[in-house]
Amino acid sequence: MGHCRVKVHLRLRPSCRPSTAIHVDHAAHTIRIDVLKQHGGGPPKPYNDQMVFPFDSIIQSSCQEAVFEQCARQVVEDVLGGYNGTILTYGQTGSGKTFTMTGDTKAYAHRGIVPRAVERIFAEKVAKPEAGITVHVSYLEVYNEGIYDLLPQRRLASAVNLVAMEDNGLIEIKGLNKMHVNTEEEAMKYFFEGERHRSVAPHALNQMSSRSHCVFTMFVERHSGLRTLQEVTSSKLNLVDLAGSERLKRTEVGGTTKKEAMLINKSLSFLEQAVFALRQGLGHVPFRQSRLTTLLKDALGGNCKTVLIVCAWAEDFFLDETISALRFAQRVKYLKTSAVINKKADAANTQRRYVREISELKQELALRDALTGRPSISYDELTEETRSALRERIQAFLAEEAGIDSIPIENFKQVKELFCLFKEAQVSLRGELEKLLRDYGGGPDTFLNHSQHDVDINPGSEEADDEECVGELDKEGFHVGPVAPDNARPDLPTSPHAMLRAIRSPGLKYGEDTLLDYNKAPPAVAPPPNLWELDEDTRNEAFSEFKHTTDEGRTQDHELRTKTAELRLRKQTARELCTTVNDAKLEIANIKKVLDEQSKQSARVEFNNQGFDEQKYHLMQRFREARSAYQRGAQEFKEVKTDLELLQQEVRDCKQKLLESFFRWFEVKTQYKGDLQRLMTPLSPARIASPIGGPKP
Repeated sequence: MGHCRVKVHLRLRPSCRPSTAIHVDHAAHTIRIDVLKQHGGGPPKPYNDQMVFPFDSIIQSSCQEAVFEQCARQVVEDVLGGYNGTILTYGQTGSGKTFTMTGDTKAYAHRGIVPRAVERIFAEKVAKPEAGITVHVSYLEVYNEGIYDLLPQRRLASAVNLVAMEDNGLIEIKGLNKMHVNTEEEAMKYFFEGERHRSVAPHALNQMSSRSHCVFTMFVERHSGLRTLQEVTSSKLNLVDLAGSERLKRTEVGGTTKKEAMLINKSLSFLEQAVFALRQGLGHVPFRQSRLTTLLKDALGGNCKTVLIVCAWAEDFFLDETISALRFAQRVKYLKTSAVINKKADAANTQRRYVREISELKQELALRDALTGRPSISYDELTEETRSALRERIQAFLAEEAGIDSIPIENFKQVKELFCLFKEAQVSLRGELEKLLRDYGGGPDTFLNHSQHDVDINPGSEEADDEECVGELDKEGFHVGPVAPDNARPDLPTSPHAMLRAIRSPGLKYGEDTLLDYNKAPPAVAPPPNLWELDEDTRNEAFSEFKHTTDEGRTQDHELRTKTAELRLRKQTARELCTTVNDAKLEIANIKKVLDEQSKQSARVEFNNQGFDEQKYHLMQRFREARSAYQRGAQEFKEVKTDLELLQQEVRDCKQKLLESFFRWFEVKTQYKGDLQRLMTPLSPARIASPIGGPKP
């Protein structure tokens, strides 16, 4: 990143009444102003009454072409090289800023900086067609602290105040039209179209005074070198024509024009504040104070090469305005920007480069494999035949018919494919397990995920607990059964095929879950009538089967257990908070009692005998701490109580949802006697012959 100083040039407007107080030294590029000569005084004093201002160049009585060559040409060349550039004109009203930027439209020789910059950019485009230069233009004005688009599309509707947004340090105008142009004539057409739309008004010093700050921007993209190997540079050239500062007593304006002048002076004042902050190296620079300083943020201290052209009117009548403009120029002269070439990746070229690199890497890998004795290895995508062969070897390995050495590992793509095939085999095996478990009356989670429903709760340790939890009796209807102990679970086989053999073996038992016998369900749940025709054990077995063999039952049972465990924890928290609040309240009462007794005793003591009571001070400190603890505890208890009410309602909803699902499942199953017998009969052969709901042996 290169740091470059802002270049400042001075252009003096020709006058038939030049000031005798202004002395220009073209060789030294300085201008000296003798302040006392305007009053007809004697020789100037060497310090207080004489001011010297250095510049990069001073232009006086020069043609427009010389101004462009001396001030703007280098910036345009830098923009063609990939840098951002900005050219500004600054000065009082009527000093020649617009003439410097635009020129005289009636005389070709008096063209300004904008037409000449456009001509230079398109001359480069025509001279180097292999560079693929593309150009877009935009034109905006800052009028009364609003940003407006000057291009024709904006005039199709009412004027819209655009918004300046900052993204990654770059200022973008949301909604601003950027017109693609292919020729110099097309670019100038848009420029003159914007010139007709900009705000102007007459006053005593200028019949065509600009009432807004205007910014004409050219966006240039260029391909460096051949189109197959190049980088793309993206740069922009900002050509800024600032409105002139005005003194109302001299311009003699009123009404709308007066308001415009006030806002112009205000925005220029904010620009001076931003320049002063940059010059002093302050941590915060007020760029956001006005739209103008926001737009010029990059030009004053960002990624840009900037040139300032100060236009002055060298007459005694405007000497104060001239001195003010020269002082502003000196502040800007010492600003530094950080200009870099703006490179942008081209998607098509990047893709071609990656394809070429991949091909070269494949050739290097093939050469290395040939040198190491592995010439048959391929790094291309796996074919369907290769996947089928890998799948057969994995099946043989899982069936313990082949060892791990039978699975080939040659490249990274093959390793990834092996992971995918192992996952496919696992999913297939799980599906087979679920089918066999359904056929034999179990559930897949009985073996594979038998611990996911176990919730770490201990109902016996809660002595005065009035909640309805898993394993406790509901006031009416069913309950969902106790948590099975660890020893109620069978020992699980380690091999998947051993699992399948264990499922088919007789005498396998599952965890204990019961469905207590009540004569009616909750009012919102209507059980099937035939449910009560079965005996208590059969109903409990049906309820246990629903919770362990169906996805709906397992999900709802797990949800209920989780909510119940959470409810217990929240109740324990509420008990602890109650204890804390009661202790704090008791301590407050005791301290208050002691303080009241001390107050009564101190009332009988003479005022002159009273001194600092250290004991009372500590009591008051303890009182404040206890009161704070009481307030915190009360607030926390209130929040926990609200959570408890919500959790209790969620537990009731889960219970009712579980029973409703069980009743629906039971009613469907009992429509087919054969299916009901298979579902309700344990694995023991002694119970197979006994139908569900029949008498016990």
